[in-house]
Amino acid sequence: MSIKTKLKKLSRVTAAELLFRLKEKWIIVREKKAYPAILDQYFDDDFSLFMDDAAQMLKPIDEGSPAQIFHSPGRRPLLSEPLSEKKKEIFKKQFNRQFKKTIERADDFLQHKFRFLGVSFQLPDPIPWQSDPVSLKPFPTGFYDEVDIFTNQNPGDIKHVWEVNRLQFLIEVAKAYYLTDDEKYRRKIDALLDDWYRKNPYQTGIAWASALEVGVRALALIWTLHFYSAGNNPNPQTIKTILKILYWSGLFLNDHLSIYFSPYNHLIGETAALFAIGFLFPEFKGADRWRQKALRVLKEQVEKQFHADGGSVEQATFYHHFTLGFYLQAIALLRHNRKAVPPEMLQRVEKALEFSMHMMRPDGTFPYIGDIDDARSIYFSDPTSWDFRSYQCFGAVWFKRSDMKFMSGGLQEDAFWMLSEQELKDFETLKTEKPRAKTIFLDQSGYYVFRSGFEESSHFSLMDCGPLADGVFYDETPSAAHGHADLLQIEIAPCGEPLLIDPGFSNYRGEYDWHTYFRSTAAHNTVTINGQSQARQTGILKWSFAPRFKRLSVVQQNGFSGVCGEHYGYQKLTGKPVHRRYFLFIDQTFWLAVDYLYAEENTAFNLELNWHFNHFVQVEKLAGQTGFKASGRNSALLILPALPANLQTAVELKKGGKNPDEGWISPTYRRRLPAPLLSYQIKTSLPLIVPTVFLPEKQDARWEIRQTESDYSLRLGRQSYQIKRAERPDSDEILTVTVGNQTLYVTGREPYFRQS
Repeated sequence: MSIKTKLKKLSRVTAAELLFRLKEKWIIVREKKAYPAILDQYFDDDFSLFMDDAAQMLKPIDEGSPAQIFHSPGRRPLLSEPLSEKKKEIFKKQFNRQFKKTIERADDFLQHKFRFLGVSFQLPDPIPWQSDPVSLKPFPTGFYDEVDIFTNQNPGDIKHVWEVNRLQFLIEVAKAYYLTDDEKYRRKIDALLDDWYRKNPYQTGIAWASALEVGVRALALIWTLHFYSAGNNPNPQTIKTILKILYWSGLFLNDHLSIYFSPYNHLIGETAALFAIGFLFPEFKGADRWRQKALRVLKEQVEKQFHADGGSVEQATFYHHFTLGFYLQAIALLRHNRKAVPPEMLQRVEKALEFSMHMMRPDGTFPYIGDIDDARSIYFSDPTSWDFRSYQCFGAVWFKRSDMKFMSGGLQEDAFWMLSEQELKDFETLKTEKPRAKTIFLDQSGYYVFRSGFEESSHFSLMDCGPLADGVFYDETPSAAHGHADLLQIEIAPCGEPLLIDPGFSNYRGEYDWHTYFRSTAAHNTVTINGQSQARQTGILKWSFAPRFKRLSVVQQNGFSGVCGEHYGYQKLTGKPVHRRYFLFIDQTFWLAVDYLYAEENTAFNLELNWHFNHFVQVEKLAGQTGFKASGRNSALLILPALPANLQTAVELKKGGKNPDEGWISPTYRRRLPAPLLSYQIKTSLPLIVPTVFLPEKQDARWEIRQTESDYSLRLGRQSYQIKRAERPDSDEILTVTVGNQTLYVTGREPYFRQS
């Protein structure tokens, strides 16, 4: 980073941030000085975690009756519905598949077999907690602030060693213990927690080097304690070990919330954990202060985390649900213990759930927008990738939303464990209704969703015309963000099957070329100019020169639904080219994308129009046509561009090549799959107009197609459609779309869409 850039970044620091960071530095200096003494306290069995009058909470634990503390209504705050024999049997009957999966995975964990974040491995006994789980090479250790978590010189991907140390897998082992009363699960939990506590002391090593990791681990241990303490013979010492880890976690989190360092999902995860510790364990020293502080931050932050339309300001669908899951846990805690939930939290969380409902594909998954790391804030079992339907269960009950119940697909396991008995009854009796709106304009987050219905076979599509992410800058100032340079990209799921998709995200550490590619414009269904991206990547996760953009118009009437937007991410190129895209869902039957590129100067540009497909799709050229056919498992999509004959064009179809840009998707972290990439490479001066028609096909629905260089004549059954490019496209008229007796004019200036 140049001195000029550093100075510009410093100039953006507010007085409040400066004071906060100075205080944070002072805290770390104080911690390091006290580090030897604090370790003595950590290992001192006589050190009390509790206020003077609260140590009696340990008495039932010592007497072998922890259920009196953790599963007895009215005695103290409870995490959720008390676990009982009845609830156990209901789960086995109602969620039999999940029950069998729980036992299968718990048995794997007994053997230290893990599978996550793109790797599978078996760890030795005892587990080398501070080593890379793949290579078994140790990470640097010592005082936590001196462990460099940002370097690529560490022995492996830091996310892998962190994932083991989150201890979320213990929830599944403890759940297996509660469900079966098999002592083998209890013995493994006893051994692992004792070992972890001794080998990962407070403020030491990789496990304490990130406040978010401390927070996620704390929530995991709270749920582990919930299931473990309901078993038939829990070990009092193990419960005390969990309480110790939770106390030290609360102490750490209280001083290290990422208010400015990472004020999005990190901050909310840390704060939700601090709230849960302070709320559930009021006997801890400092608990009341932790609870009040955390609830205040959660309340103040909720409107900074989600746009008014509910979308995450991080512009990443996985992180949207990661942050939302922390809020759901905090709200569930308050509701279960009959405490008031701040109305700001309820209102914005409902909108966030609505956003999730609108963005859900017909198969229950979500577009792979932005960064992905597979993290789950709500964790009870092996999480199905991209399935967050359980969140809709909470919205259905809390907000009496019959549409959310429909989108949930029925009661999900997360809700079974987290909702109260009365809330589960409320869910059962709530009527089920499909959402009403098939077209949704999410202007603040910048997503425009079009669907034909809410059945599994309904069409689904969207266009992205929104910010790169909150906190990025339009100049050379670098800033970390989870959004991608994906303006004007589209996604299409014909007949409910996601065929044309956002390729996702690969990795953070290591393989920098894969990291940057999946975040670049070329890795999305949009246009690049002269090989440039819409924004500049300046390091891992870092962006500068974020693109400005404008949503120009929308249409929703007489069988036409669509959006028009443009961005200015190529303004640094000679001629200052602009990319505009019109995206139409016509008659709830097919799609039309019109790419209009213009510049201030008559300069030649190298354009690349990319279409990325799912890994199971087969793409082949259409006989007698200029287009291609993308065939999925149950449907197909015809891609029909209208390119002038004299245009200098090359078409490439790539899949699974040596380099990142040769046909790959990565739907989850480090899970790269070969997938078709259809690329139109065009060398031309501007302006240029490229219409592309997308037709869904099934065995019982075949299109009749007549296409010339400028026109389309289409028929499906008895319905016919005409698309005609203007003879001399100008600002008044670019092309027309006719359905029956309705004609839509696509224009180059306001209103951009005009009907006859």
